[in-house]
Amino acid sequence: VSDITRREFLQRSILLTLGIGLVSCEDENGEADHESPGTLLGSQSPKKVIIIGAGLSGLVAGYELTRAGHDVIVLESRNRVGGRVLTLRSPFSDGHFAEAGAARIPPDHDLTLGYADHFNLKLDPFYPRSNYFVNLSGEDRTFISPGIYINEPPWEGWHIKRKDFVKIRGGTDRLPQAFADYLSEQIHLMSPVELIEQDSTGVIVRVSDGTEYHADRALCTVPLPVLDRIQFAPSLSNEKLDAINGGYNYASSTRVFIQFASRFWENEGLNGWGNTDLPEEIWHPTWDREGPKGLLMSYLSYDRAVEIDQLVDQERVEHVLDRFNSVFPGAHNHAENGVSHSWALQEWSGGAWASPTGEQEEALGSYIGNAEGRVHFAGEHASYYHGWMQGALFSGLRAATEIHEADRSLFL
Repeated sequence: VSDITRREFLQRSILLTLGIGLVSCEDENGEADHESPGTLLGSQSPKKVIIIGAGLSGLVAGYELTRAGHDVIVLESRNRVGGRVLTLRSPFSDGHFAEAGAARIPPDHDLTLGYADHFNLKLDPFYPRSNYFVNLSGEDRTFISPGIYINEPPWEGWHIKRKDFVKIRGGTDRLPQAFADYLSEQIHLMSPVELIEQDSTGVIVRVSDGTEYHADRALCTVPLPVLDRIQFAPSLSNEKLDAINGGYNYASSTRVFIQFASRFWENEGLNGWGNTDLPEEIWHPTWDREGPKGLLMSYLSYDRAVEIDQLVDQERVEHVLDRFNSVFPGAHNHAENGVSHSWALQEWSGGAWASPTGEQEEALGSYIGNAEGRVHFAGEHASYYHGWMQGALFSGLRAATEIHEADRSLFL
């Protein structure tokens, strides 16, 4: 049994133990089941719950707790839902869009796929099956047939081939928006939280405009790099404080998008996808949409992202366009506009995904998702699936179950 299979078995067991129903999306007759993949089991006394953060972990927790009869309010610092799920639709034309955050879904991420199915979201292959992929090493370009490229994993040592990844048709942001449409007025945008205070009777959450919310329980899904913006009373555990104060690494990730007037790379039989030896992934987000315009994207992470983040936005675009001219000769002649997105520089993220060292994971990993009194914690950083929507969903459901089953009158 592989490590990932063993891990998934343990996580499924934990979900079932916690009372989360891993519901099949089809019944015996093949008809859609109205239950969700994370339906909370059992009837519990209604609780007032404040959720801090409208990323996927906060949204799925709010969705399932509301469906289970609890009174939920979601507070979000940004002017949008989704967290690190962000589909960019501007400044692109012709209805084109591209993913600045979560994009590809592995076939074994059952919660992500399950909720997509639950909300009737269609899935498409992530990678194309035709035309050549390109690799640039030094000054040498190599064309790679799709039969070879998509039958390899995107990263060395990864267990899933490129051909098995899928994406949400119409944009990944359709998943968080589906949760948000259900929660509707329960979500308060532009409401950054400054204080979470608890005692034996409940929790008080105060936002920057002075508004206070009183609840039985709170769920905090704020990423660790920006969690120090919230004052906790009483203070958090030493382990969480260590993680917040730099003891639990996050990855940097920056994507640079360029719109071209035509898909000139097709003249060489290329599909617009490939790699360079930076290392860098090159995506063509419009490969399965009608032209003539097309988008290309540079996906940089870790040290390469830190380097390009030293440039301002338009300088990043020009820097990548210069390199694209070596990958796709003539790029300069067809470029129309561009934009970039750095997660490390985002005010309410501070990083792209949790990326702890083995030592950090061993020392702090088991503490990050632990509830402290009436305050619970979730997010991809509080799961085994760092950097994936699956991790956000899993941890959100774990925390929702803790809240659902907690005794309203006890200080735990």
